[in-house]
Amino acid sequence: MTRIVLPRGVRRMLFSTVGVAGLFTAVMGFAHTPSGRPLLRWMGMSMPQAASAAGCPLGYDVKQSPEQKEAARMRFAASNRGESPALARPALGFDLEGTTRESLLQWAEAHGVKCTVPRSQGDLDCEDVPAALFPGLKREAAIRNLWVTFGADDRLVSVIAVSRAVDPEPISATFREANATLATLAGPPMKQAGDGSVEELRQGLLRQASAEYRFQDFYALTRVTNMGDGFVLTEEYRALPKLAARELPSP
Repeated sequence: MTRIVLPRGVRRMLFSTVGVAGLFTAVMGFAHTPSGRPLLRWMGMSMPQAASAAGCPLGYDVKQSPEQKEAARMRFAASNRGESPALARPALGFDLEGTTRESLLQWAEAHGVKCTVPRSQGDLDCEDVPAALFPGLKREAAIRNLWVTFGADDRLVSVIAVSRAVDPEPISATFREANATLATLAGPPMKQAGDGSVEELRQGLLRQASAEYRFQDFYALTRVTNMGDGFVLTEEYRALPKLAARELPSP
């Protein structure tokens, strides 16, 4: 059994009130990757009362029904929706609410990318996606895990990408280019913390930078984290359900 002992300083940071949400997202995102599964097992042992039979301590490995997924999507939108529509909804070159499950699987097969049905984290998990498959996005970091979720009509509604590298340079460069693309195509971020530079990321364990984009019909989040033995970039791109006319803000 793999034993993971978190240093005292890390434990203090994980349970401090400052940055808990950001650290949680980064750590949980990494824990659900192949490299992070020992950490996931450690979390399950640390919180046995919350662990499911499949091993996730917070129940993220429980498959949801289409109705449950749509209800969760509505709740997320209610909490994270912005006031104005996005200029566009960039999502790593995929078309939110346009790309179908069939067309994404055809794309993966054509490029030798293996996609499986995961226990959690979306409807498909596509592993080890080369940066070269995203021309024009200037990515330097490959995607370790690409989790995609489809709506009731089998069209893409969310993309979560996790990239990891030993050195900060490719992660920092990809983080910055992702934000440049989002700001140009969708609009400026609602919230930003840090610049994600190599110098900033090298400042210490769990050092982070992030940017959050909230629009009426689109949500995106980019976050980069120093994990101690490497650097992780998490990207989220979500289509938000359309508002009814009576729910639209007054001009």
